[in-house]
Amino acid sequence: MSSEPQRSNAEAYDAVPYRDFPYSFSHVRHLETMAVLFGMQPPPIDNCRVLELGCAGGGNIIPQAFDLPGSRFVAADYSPRQIEEARKSADSLGLKNLELRCANIMDIDDSWGTFDYIISHGVFSWVPRPVQDKLLELSARNLSDHGVAFVSYNTYPGWHLANIARELMCYHASHFDTPQAKIAQAMSVLQFVCELTTGQSAMGMFLKDELAMLRQLDNDSYLFHDHLEDHNIPIYFHEFIGRAAAHGLQYLAETDFHLMLLQNLPGKAREALGKLPVVQQEQYMDFVRGRRFRKTLLCHEGMPLQRMITPERIKRFHFTVPPSLEVANVDIRDDSKAEFRTDGAKLESSDRLVKAAMMRLKEICPRYVSFQELYLTALARLRATQPGIAGAPQAERLAEALLTAFSVNVAQICLHPPRWAGEVRGRPVVSALARCQANRGTFVTNLRHQAIKIGPLEQGIIHRLDGDHDRAALASELQARVAAGEITVKHGDQVVKNPDPRLLAEVVDQTLQFMSNHALLVG
Repeated sequence: MSSEPQRSNAEAYDAVPYRDFPYSFSHVRHLETMAVLFGMQPPPIDNCRVLELGCAGGGNIIPQAFDLPGSRFVAADYSPRQIEEARKSADSLGLKNLELRCANIMDIDDSWGTFDYIISHGVFSWVPRPVQDKLLELSARNLSDHGVAFVSYNTYPGWHLANIARELMCYHASHFDTPQAKIAQAMSVLQFVCELTTGQSAMGMFLKDELAMLRQLDNDSYLFHDHLEDHNIPIYFHEFIGRAAAHGLQYLAETDFHLMLLQNLPGKAREALGKLPVVQQEQYMDFVRGRRFRKTLLCHEGMPLQRMITPERIKRFHFTVPPSLEVANVDIRDDSKAEFRTDGAKLESSDRLVKAAMMRLKEICPRYVSFQELYLTALARLRATQPGIAGAPQAERLAEALLTAFSVNVAQICLHPPRWAGEVRGRPVVSALARCQANRGTFVTNLRHQAIKIGPLEQGIIHRLDGDHDRAALASELQARVAAGEITVKHGDQVVKNPDPRLLAEVVDQTLQFMSNHALLVG
């Protein structure tokens, strides 16, 4: 079968390399967690084999290989330029457990072996139908018996609207030759049409939202390889699952658990959809939400799955909350209702143990804590205010509340969480990965497998966070960089040209706290 369609893709990615990032939802730590949540027993992540298809410059797979030195990783991309960049990054870290291959998906066969986790993010919708079929075929054939395959893709009905913006930009950009001109003109014509639309027309509002989204992303490579890509083939969810089933794969879950649930629907709708098979439930919900993108997990057909998630099962996991969690009206001494909010999600509870547990999670964020430890800590706090309070029955209530918190995306779970520092130590440490990344750009990968943007102050000292430098040494480093004109230090809104030791010490403390809050300090 001809590989010409993928060759043209390779040339496009050589011309405009994809600005790749780590994606927490595709880390094998999360894939393992979701598989176990639904009753599977996948291979442990500290000793597994992982394949990533379409690895670009390695931004997603290199941190995973660094994170899990006992596992083996293979990553493939058809762009020689991007594979070369990935190899440079891997070599700078001395990674021995990662093999990077410049390869065509169509040429992957049994000789590659089997893998416990297969990751394919940002590939399926952007390749021709024969390559899509090959991707699903190898996701089944090269997947171990208890393995998990991750595939992301654009989906209808949301992309029916998005296609309007794409077709407009593609039509206009086709009159220009270079990728840079195509990108600039695509944004220009979208803005032009938005300015022509008046009033509150549905078309005008949608195009303006699309323009705002693209501006916020500020990512030319995304625009070029998504909206302007020759191949951008959305698919209905039920069609995708049908094609996966033809290769012996079944639907496991979405990486975003809270989007699988029906609890936000009115009672009658929730009851009606609850009687349907899960694939039909998901498809109808896509129509309700206008969904345009999915991150789907697959496993072998015949694998027994437990779709009823019980509070008892949730006790196996570790818990954390987002740094953005806000709390209101929390008092563990009475039964008043407290609120825990983050990014549009909300959990309400008047249960004293639940309130104590949620406050503990906020205190130790971004660290994870096991259910048992969280339960005992929260119970101890209650007993300090209410001597003689009983324990055992409340454990079930806490498990149920934590399952609810996870279901509404107020809390996150993990089977085998990363280990990071619980506090800023005397000689703080940032991973060698983050230090290496800081030398090349303004984004570093944290222990949650997220891209964290750092500024000049963080860049000024991050290379010294190797465990050999205390706060005084870090302050001296800042002072030298200020004197060299490489960074500026402010007191309030005023730039201080010759900061005194006290101000430098404050800046160091603030910078270290930023890194702690963003899960960059290693334990």
